[in-house]
Amino acid sequence: MKNSLFAVLFGLVLTACGQSETVAPEPEAPPQSLFDQVRAMSPEQQPVFAWQQLTAWQAANPEAQPPCASIRRVDAVGVIPEDVDPESFYAAYQGDLVFTVQCGAQLTTVRDDPREHWLVAFSPGATEAAVANCADERGLSQCPRIVPRAQAAE
Repeated sequence: MKNSLFAVLFGLVLTACGQSETVAPEPEAPPQSLFDQVRAMSPEQQPVFAWQQLTAWQAANPEAQPPCASIRRVDAVGVIPEDVDPESFYAAYQGDLVFTVQCGAQLTTVRDDPREHWLVAFSPGATEAAVANCADERGLSQCPRIVPRAQAAE
């Protein structure tokens, strides 16, 4: 009986030694550009990430005023299409994934302040977000929620 037990154990050991080791699959490489990273995120996480990029940019650029002390909303504008109106503020961001962040008090009695409206753009291949204030020299917002399109030629 002992010999049979040793024979079985010896057979199991030889079988185990002859098996090749299973190699764990390599984890996917993270996307290289912020554009790719944002596109890989869930739709719920993308606006949060855009706001975080604005916050980080403002911390690195304290001269940019006014700072975003509180957030009212983040709008996902989307990828700026090829047929964007060339006169639009968005024309410089054609092909970029764009979000706008409206900062300010979260009170219904307080209107949005265009000077606290920021654009956050993620360009394909870029490792940093582009940030711009949406207010023009008259203090009006240049960042509508819907991208203006070029008029079709008639």
